[in-house]
Amino acid sequence: MRGLRFDWRWVAVIAVLVVLTNSSRLPPLVTALVVGGAGVWLLMMGWRVWVREGGAPSRARVTYWRGQRIEVAPQRRGPALPRMRDIGPAALYFIIGVVLLLAAGAIGLRSFGF
Repeated sequence: MRGLRFDWRWVAVIAVLVVLTNSSRLPPLVTALVVGGAGVWLLMMGWRVWVREGGAPSRARVTYWRGQRIEVAPQRRGPALPRMRDIGPAALYFIIGVVLLLAAGAIGLRSFGF
């Protein structure tokens, strides 16, 4: 049991599934907010995968001047292109997130009579 970790993301997934299961009994705006929130969260997760947040740290350039070591920050700024193996998961996050946001918009518009 030492290697067992509790992940709060599963609680969020179960909560979204409970709301979607009971969507006929809940107000449409609550359902739209939960589905939209899940879509935004998935888009944020996709962006993290895309920009390699939490990945291997970029190496600083090391220069020596008069016997002292000086570390210079990398010249590259802004998000880098993802590794080839990260493109698939990021695309999956983006696609599902956009679908959930569109579904939330449709639920919200239908609740207002459009």
